[in-house]
Amino acid sequence: MGGRAVIVEFERKRVKNINVRVRRDGSVYASMPYWVSYAEAERFIISKSAFFIRALDETLARNIAEDSWMNIDKETEERLRNLIVELITLHMPYFAARGVKYPSKIVIGHFRSFWGECLSKRGVLKFSTRLAEKDRELVEYVVVHELAHFLVQNHSAAFWNIVGSIIPDYKTRRKILNGKQ
Repeated sequence: MGGRAVIVEFERKRVKNINVRVRRDGSVYASMPYWVSYAEAERFIISKSAFFIRALDETLARNIAEDSWMNIDKETEERLRNLIVELITLHMPYFAARGVKYPSKIVIGHFRSFWGECLSKRGVLKFSTRLAEKDRELVEYVVVHELAHFLVQNHSAAFWNIVGSIIPDYKTRRKILNGKQ
């Protein structure tokens, strides 16, 4: 496609149409009905090559951008840890007054799928190194969000009331964090 060698993994399935997907790793996967020949599936993919080349380029660019945060140095990671500990310490009086104990463990890792995570039963908070690129106000939102999960484990109105009582502009911060503003 477009002068590139592209390997496509084909799978016959109980589907009505040929479905092609560019995976996060840049590989191409196609599911196809049992009655479609490989030649027909290949012709279909070639007819849409401009779309797939664009999708491959976007996937590659996204992977390069996402991998850049995985290469943060120890100093940056330590600064992020210090900021997170500072923000937890700042907001703990609110939560301690409601029976929450200081987290038993704070994990900073290369997490792609979330900014933060609360394992409330174990008292563990996890934060993504991607936060090192964000402003203090956004990191604060994530810290408060995760601390609030010690009190309410879901995203119900009660949960958002807790977050909102500490960070009244949490909706704006959340939109900025998720690139929606």
